[in-house]
Amino acid sequence: MTIRWPLLFILTLSASHAFADGGRLRFHEQAGPFTITLFTSPDPIREGQADFSVAVERPGVSGIIEDANVTLILTPADGKSGRLVLHTSHGAATNRLLQAANFNLPASGFWRVTVNVQQGTDVGQCSGVVEVVPATLVSSETTWEIVVVPLTIMLFVIHQWRKRVFRIGKDRPA
Repeated sequence: MTIRWPLLFILTLSASHAFADGGRLRFHEQAGPFTITLFTSPDPIREGQADFSVAVERPGVSGIIEDANVTLILTPADGKSGRLVLHTSHGAATNRLLQAANFNLPASGFWRVTVNVQQGTDVGQCSGVVEVVPATLVSSETTWEIVVVPLTIMLFVIHQWRKRVFRIGKDRPA
């Protein structure tokens, strides 16, 4: 019974980094006749390799639209020069219902992401801003993984020390 609570605590902490198939939800907006959902991975988004996944739906119609043409346009939100135009595909996506673009983000800062969707004559567009943090050697996920082992060893040592102190205290005559 006493092992349940520490185990539950550790599982709860590790679950905070769980993601859906497409990554972290960035926005879910109505755009013309479409509802567009943008997911990004990794979280936080860092300079370097990134994955932007898009789900396109029609309100009132169940299911994801799979035959829409989706284009992502990324521009620095601070007015600096640079523009990335990305065409998505089902092949680049982790979940084949989504369309994704895997690419290299050249710089940190705030980036405006514009999603253009076209299916036949229907067109929709929405946009939002995402923050890209500088690339680091050790991410927050890696830091957590590095800390788990020494923390577990330290808790074990404290537990054994307390058991020993308690046992020695019981063995002494009153």
